[in-house]
Amino acid sequence: MILRKEFSFEAGHFLYNHPAKCRNMHGHSYRLFVSIEGPVDSETGMVIDFGDLVRIVQGSVIEKLDHHFLNDIIPLSTSENISVWIWQQLKPLLPGLCQLELFETTGSCVIYRGE
Repeated sequence: MILRKEFSFEAGHFLYNHPAKCRNMHGHSYRLFVSIEGPVDSETGMVIDFGDLVRIVQGSVIEKLDHHFLNDIIPLSTSENISVWIWQQLKPLLPGLCQLELFETTGSCVIYRGE
């Protein structure tokens, strides 16, 4: 079974090598969907408790990125590279992590499966 939880964070960045307006400082209201795959535990009836998932993602990712300048954390802070960074933070804590979806805008998303 796969469960999915939505998170959000606000952050600023610029893409130093971008040929257009993203070269300039700007910000996004990011939406992050974290998907966990695994069996349903017979005792709890859950793959993972949503509360546990929230604590892990908040502490490992959201608190580090929300209202921060992403270039200080991820120098080339494209959605692709942000997704890889998030995966690297979460995978050791969430072995069932199977997919991240990171929306930079309402219509622009990166899907990462740990390739």
